[in-house]
Amino acid sequence: MDSRQRILEHMKRAGEASVAELSRALRLTPVTIRHHLEALQSERLLEAPVARRKTGPGRPEMVYRLSPVADRSMPRNYGELCACLLREFQEQPTGRPLARILTEVGEREGQAVQTRGEPGSRSRRSTVQEHLEDRGYFPRIEHEDGSLKLTLANCPYLEAARATPALCLFDLGLLQSLFGRPVRMAGRIVQQAPVCTFYVEDGP
Repeated sequence: MDSRQRILEHMKRAGEASVAELSRALRLTPVTIRHHLEALQSERLLEAPVARRKTGPGRPEMVYRLSPVADRSMPRNYGELCACLLREFQEQPTGRPLARILTEVGEREGQAVQTRGEPGSRSRRSTVQEHLEDRGYFPRIEHEDGSLKLTLANCPYLEAARATPALCLFDLGLLQSLFGRPVRMAGRIVQQAPVCTFYVEDGP
């Protein structure tokens, strides 16, 4: 992966980043980072930088954010989605609601993954993280107010999901199978949220 793509993907995960933060995260010199940022700005992949006040003394630092155009540079996973949907339409009778089909297809895809550990365990969360990372979701799993919160910084089916928002139910079914627990969908990128957010219900 070239340096400019690494910058784009880091900023997609982080939401915003300064030259210093990109330099530390990607192990590139600030001069190199600035050079790449200028090129990305010229391609309209970045918004104009804005000042972010530091917690300590000194001048505010400039931070960069991705523009909507940068979505075209993010990983996509249409092949797997189309393949499993086509299998479903070929093997099952027609007439079922699309929402049900998408949820069930996602659940079956999750069941096919070799997960490690019991639902709620650290090893299970690690399996989910790896699976989603491999498919370009840019996942982050953390605890929030006693619940397990999953955020996905990238939608691998963004253009299709914007046209058909019900596709998000595929991810919901997938996550419920991967975690082995009910999952609640909150904010979604297709609804202009910065990330897709899901909450995993606690087990018994």
